[in-house]
Amino acid sequence: MSIVSMKPFSEVSDVEGFWDVRALTYNNGNPVPEERRVSSGRHMYAAEAEGKVIGCMSVFEMPTAVGARTLLCGGVAGVAVAPHRRRGGVGSEMLAWLPGELRAAGYALSSLYAFREPFYRRAGYEVCGKRLKVTCPTDRFPRVERPLTIHRLAPADFPSLGQAYEGFARTRSGMVLRSEEGWMRVLAENRELTVYAAGDPVEAYVVVSHNVAFWSTDHISEIIWSTKRGYDSVIDFLRQLAINKTALSWFEPSDSPFYASSMDQGIQIAVERPIMFRVVNVQTCLEGLEPVGTGDVSFSVRDAQVPENDRIWRVRWADGILEVREGGLPEFDLTIQQFTQVFLGEPSLADLLRNGGVDGSAAAILPLLPARPVICADFF
Repeated sequence: MSIVSMKPFSEVSDVEGFWDVRALTYNNGNPVPEERRVSSGRHMYAAEAEGKVIGCMSVFEMPTAVGARTLLCGGVAGVAVAPHRRRGGVGSEMLAWLPGELRAAGYALSSLYAFREPFYRRAGYEVCGKRLKVTCPTDRFPRVERPLTIHRLAPADFPSLGQAYEGFARTRSGMVLRSEEGWMRVLAENRELTVYAAGDPVEAYVVVSHNVAFWSTDHISEIIWSTKRGYDSVIDFLRQLAINKTALSWFEPSDSPFYASSMDQGIQIAVERPIMFRVVNVQTCLEGLEPVGTGDVSFSVRDAQVPENDRIWRVRWADGILEVREGGLPEFDLTIQQFTQVFLGEPSLADLLRNGGVDGSAAAILPLLPARPVICADFF
């Protein structure tokens, strides 16, 4: 029996109850000010019981790169349940309802940062990729040649960063293809940050929130590159920036150039704040795969929340043409979590095969599901 009824914010009668649940979870119990109640760029949903809001969540519209493709992803944020209704199944019911709602709204993917991964795993989400946090002491920065000139930019100069950002995003999966509003969230949401860019046109850049304190460990908000010489140039700039700091930290994807060639004693590299993804429309994801060679594979996807995904899928491809149908005799089986991972590319299908996570017959579809680093530079 359903505990709650789910509805969009526009249909909520208990509006103050909605914001009260958010305040108790994300604002230290203080009322959410009017300027933070604006819903631009996001859809908000409420869980009601007996006419009262007891849960809420938001979804950001985020066009997302999966290699050369762009798919609409719903970034889930602000999931909250009223304190006196927690551990009663409200949150689980909200998350079980959401994937089908997103699919019906035209999304192909969904993503989120979890407070606990097992909770969201029950709704079909899974960790994809490895966000590596590099913490480099000042005296351990590598000495590399800086082939490109560094110049300073302001947040309003974000269009000049687009080519480097696009180059970074298209060789990976999970990067949000930002609108102007998205760029401003990253560069100027709370205060304007400073951008230092390498080259003209820009081949790499770092976003810096300057901290005047000496001998601190400062975090670089974002580092993006599209060429090796761009990357080398901004790393050399960071060595210069760190002259009066104890260390600098920043995030890189699993194919981290720093780990590959600059690791040294005293440098720490750790996985931090992994992102979870979920495919909400299997057919859309399959139909956009790039056919390589020739093949004919049938497999099942198990999805407890979205019946339209919970099917046997037959994929045939030849002469550059790919066809997706339902039906056939399944040669192997994937959970929706496994399908999400191998579709995005990390862990890849080859990884799952190597570790026995899927049946060996899945190797037949390997040409369609290449390995790719998965990372999202946006926090939400």
